[in-house]
Amino acid sequence: MKHLLLAIILSWGLFGSLHAQTAFPVKGQVLEAKNELPLSGALIRVAGTETATVTDENGNYGFQLAQGTYMLEISYLGFSSQTLDISVPLEKEPVTFLAEEGLSMDAVDVVSTGYQQLPRERSTGSFVQLDEKLLQRRVSTDLMDRIEDIAPGMLFSRDARSGNDPISIRGRSTLFANTQPLVVVDGFPYDGPLQNINPNDVESITILKDAAAASIWGARAGNGVIVVTTKKGTYARPLSVSLTSNVTVLEKPDLFYEPQMDIGEFIEVERSLYDNGFYSSRINSPSKTPLSPVVEALYAAETGMMSQQEADDKIAAYKNRDIRRDMEKYFLRPAVRQQYNLGLSGGDRFHRYALSVGWDKNSASVRENDNGRFTLKGDMGWKLLKEKLEVGTGIYLTGSSVQNGTQLPSGSPYESLVDAQGRPAALIRDYNLRFVEEAEAAGLLNWQYVPLDEIGLVSDLARATDIRLNTNIKVNLSRNWKAAVSYQYWQNRSETRTDYPLASYFARNMVNRYSQLNGEGNWEHPVPVGGILDLGNGRDDSHTFRARTDYNRSWGLHRLDALAGFELRDWEGIADQRRYYGYDDGMGLSVPVNLVDRFPLYHNNSLNTIPGNDGHSGLTDRFVSYFANAAYSFDNRLHLTGSVRKDASNLFGVDTNLKGVPLWSAGTGWTISEEGFYGAAWMPYLKLRTTFGYNGNVDKSLSSLTTASYFISRSSAPVPGIRSATIINPPNPSLRWERIGIWNMGVDFGSKNDRVEGSVEYYIKNGRDLIGETRFPPSSGVTSFTGNFAETRTSGIDLNLSTLNLDGPLIWRTNLIFSHLNEEVTAYGIPSTTGQYLGLGTAPMEGRPLFSIYSLRWGGLDPDTGDPLGYVDGEPSDNYNSLRSGTTPEELVYHGPARPTTFGALRNDLEWNGFSLSLNISFRLGYYYRRQSVNYYDLLNGRITHGDHALRWQQPGDEAHTYIPSMPSSSNSSRNYFYQFSEPLVEKGDHIRLQDIRLGYRFEKGRMPSLPFQSAELYTYINNVGMIWKASDDPLDPDYRTGRPLRSIAVGLRMDF
Repeated sequence: MKHLLLAIILSWGLFGSLHAQTAFPVKGQVLEAKNELPLSGALIRVAGTETATVTDENGNYGFQLAQGTYMLEISYLGFSSQTLDISVPLEKEPVTFLAEEGLSMDAVDVVSTGYQQLPRERSTGSFVQLDEKLLQRRVSTDLMDRIEDIAPGMLFSRDARSGNDPISIRGRSTLFANTQPLVVVDGFPYDGPLQNINPNDVESITILKDAAAASIWGARAGNGVIVVTTKKGTYARPLSVSLTSNVTVLEKPDLFYEPQMDIGEFIEVERSLYDNGFYSSRINSPSKTPLSPVVEALYAAETGMMSQQEADDKIAAYKNRDIRRDMEKYFLRPAVRQQYNLGLSGGDRFHRYALSVGWDKNSASVRENDNGRFTLKGDMGWKLLKEKLEVGTGIYLTGSSVQNGTQLPSGSPYESLVDAQGRPAALIRDYNLRFVEEAEAAGLLNWQYVPLDEIGLVSDLARATDIRLNTNIKVNLSRNWKAAVSYQYWQNRSETRTDYPLASYFARNMVNRYSQLNGEGNWEHPVPVGGILDLGNGRDDSHTFRARTDYNRSWGLHRLDALAGFELRDWEGIADQRRYYGYDDGMGLSVPVNLVDRFPLYHNNSLNTIPGNDGHSGLTDRFVSYFANAAYSFDNRLHLTGSVRKDASNLFGVDTNLKGVPLWSAGTGWTISEEGFYGAAWMPYLKLRTTFGYNGNVDKSLSSLTTASYFISRSSAPVPGIRSATIINPPNPSLRWERIGIWNMGVDFGSKNDRVEGSVEYYIKNGRDLIGETRFPPSSGVTSFTGNFAETRTSGIDLNLSTLNLDGPLIWRTNLIFSHLNEEVTAYGIPSTTGQYLGLGTAPMEGRPLFSIYSLRWGGLDPDTGDPLGYVDGEPSDNYNSLRSGTTPEELVYHGPARPTTFGALRNDLEWNGFSLSLNISFRLGYYYRRQSVNYYDLLNGRITHGDHALRWQQPGDEAHTYIPSMPSSSNSSRNYFYQFSEPLVEKGDHIRLQDIRLGYRFEKGRMPSLPFQSAELYTYINNVGMIWKASDDPLDPDYRTGRPLRSIAVGLRMDF
């Protein structure tokens, strides 16, 4: 790899010196439409290439191009961009008129599919284009954070299930297969973590939402496609330097966000449980079960180890303590994120270059934890052989590290992290206090858990290196015909290293647990006295090769653009992990241990093997794709598009025809405003378009062949330490790719002077051959089978509307994005159980959204006892066993979707005399969530519960103003289950929030000639400003149930030279 990197770097210097001669001159002029004055500094770019120039003081431009057909992109700050089709050699010099614009920051005229760039007026598909200015509006080290609330149809999930699909584009397109949108970076699918992409290196992002836009990506486009285009050098442009620096400070996490019952009341519950003998089994448990400090004090007083007065004094002191205060004081801090980036770009007539270096340093909210990232990006291109040949190469290197050695402690809610003298104090953990003291007195290692001593003690370091190398060669075969080949190599190396020194509780606990006295009364340590080292490493590699040919021709009123090609891809990933005992980091030594035999555990004499923490995993994915795409335009009024792609993989059916899936799309567009009969001068641009086609998706956990997971049997197995296997999926020779059929209709419009412009789209998505389960005869050996048995349907509307409200010294623009969708599962073989529908798992029900909120029907509180009532056979009942086990899925109360069905944002941007102010208001409507409440099962088992305890029913008449049940005399899991999933705890999640505010001031050399730089912007950014309105009176945020959304403030500077 080092030799490969060196060769590429040297090749830049070698090819950078090779010059060729031009073929034909291309000259033209750019004028202002209003008064026909020349526009100096307008950017002229050749679409699909890096060739570009700027106009001189007379609005003239000129450069050299080989013979062929090209599209010029002409843009100027504050004016509407245009595209111009030309054929080289030119018959005459074109003159282009640009009108003053009223477009929003995200309005552009050219969209990218990752394969090609298309003028917006000739596209028929559904695209959302986000330019650099809009992406730089938000301050974040994570690229995906920057696109939240600025693209219609894209939803960032925040519910409890969002870990599997944090981002969805026009709803969820699958049940159990891959849920992530395909991310394409510089024309190639990106397999690495998105955190590795430096936002400062990104020039634009295009989101592909329908089949016509995304089907060119085939079986990986079912969840939508996010196309990332990074910055590149430009031919014939002088050196430009950009420097960006910002610092973001986040609020300290609020541990008091979730309501908690009064600690004094909780202690009284503990005392009552003790008096009733609840803790007797724990006190006498052979496993030395840990007891809370209150229970330890009560037991000490009962057994004479402490006077009753001493015990009462200790318990009284506990009532005034709260471990959350200590954790906030000693463990938490405001997180600080620093970001620095330096970029250089430019080029001469035959050579372009771009180089950027980025460095991020972030301190986490937990002390001694931090993370960092270093990025290096280089891109170069050369024109050779009289510009008939263009060669490009790029390298992107990311190195990241994450240190998470310090963990927040857990303990009784009233324990303290320091003693009366302010010294670090021990918390009760894993074993009761008496056992810990006796064990140390018997000669074992100190077994106390002292959280403050653990801060920064454990080194839990994860490092990763991500490298992308790509090269492409483009050849002009004739005036209209081009060919290109491209190749990318991607590699990701990850390493985790967790060092538990002997002083850490983890290491001491492992040593003590397996220690035993021999016949001579000496201690033996099967787990050696020393530290413990966990190592893990992973390697992912992919090779992608693509060959394509393009044909572009204009004649008369006609234009044809077509491409075809194939793609080969090979991806392989492996991972290994290993544990070492008795590790001494200073000496770099460890001690072998016996991982096969069982040893008695010191605290309960049960037999267990020493955990080896070994593991190996791997996956190979290979596929080949064939693709073609064509677009025809007539007089810039009528547009027809079509695409087809076939993907074949090693994962699918045994039959050859099932290994591949043909996916296609067709679309048409009609620019009505170009017709002679169109006379609406107040709306000079109106276009109607519609598309239909199929995208695909894949579930890599399934295969057409029998699949099994191999493992070494655990210590609890009848025969530990032997090779074992679990069948994951029986053979399925007819396994197919998932297919998503998408119909999209859109209208694009723009008023006179672009005061109002935007688009509205309606779409229908039908999922076919989705992975699901169906029943199988028990005689087959399985009762259910996973295969292509499910279907879904999604329909919705996306609106993107921009207005120019003021266009004088004060410029005021407004942008509204609005999305609404309806989702439902239309076919699924096996109904889920009542418990599954109530829980957080994926439980499809035909006719309902995949993620839905259900509850048990509520009958109020019993006025005499305060017990919660449900319905059994249509009658109010407190038969909780029947309510829990007898309620059928059909009897559940369906409230609605668990994810927003209507969402979007309203952004206002103001500019005046160099100042800029931007405010974004987001809204999420049409969904429900289940709130937490008092959990008596936890409380009556000695665990503190929700603050609703204070609002509980306590006497007859309380049922008129509360739905919180009375506290039962004994723990009843079925009663608790019924209340936790009952109707009153379901809330509407609808809300509107002021998401962020950005204030900046821009210095420009045009206004301030003495500046040593071309331009600069000083800005501040506030995120998570606050809630404006919510439908529920729940004190917690509907989208942040376990932690308050942390407000952040950033200050930054960007300079261009």
